[in-house]
Amino acid sequence: MILLQGFANIRRNSGGEENMVCTVQKTREVDRDLRGVYEALFGNRIADSTWRIIKTFLSEAQLELTPNNLQEYAALRKRYPKLSLTSLEFRALLIAVEKAKKLLPESITGEQFVKLLIAQEIRPDLSTIYRWFNQAGSRYNKSTIYSGNVIFAVIYRAVVWKFIDTRRSTKNG
Repeated sequence: MILLQGFANIRRNSGGEENMVCTVQKTREVDRDLRGVYEALFGNRIADSTWRIIKTFLSEAQLELTPNNLQEYAALRKRYPKLSLTSLEFRALLIAVEKAKKLLPESITGEQFVKLLIAQEIRPDLSTIYRWFNQAGSRYNKSTIYSGNVIFAVIYRAVVWKFIDTRRSTKNG
């Protein structure tokens, strides 16, 4: 067994023997498990180089390599494959999504939802709202009462739309 300096812990058991527990091996197992989680969420196997890029990206965003953060990253990549983000932009987007999630009630009408968007300075065209609801597996109607799951799927798209719109406005203005 190769012992990498700084990565091994030496423990003494009650008999005075030394047992080496290599944390590198445990780290690799956790890494492999997390990679499996990401691949399952993303729906495809990924190359080693892609996995290293994802780990570096999350690290630069000052986010831990957790199943939840991987789920958020995979969902964003799956829904918006051409969206290029810096690690800081991704972190800001996650914060905005969490903030929006906290504002959502258990159920809300379509009309109330549009008012909520306007209050958050998200002002898409009505056809965009129809498209978001369609992508969330529902149909928009101002008098329909929507569950939190449908609304969250729509608000996620709205926050990303606002992010892209703001970035576009900043570049052009």
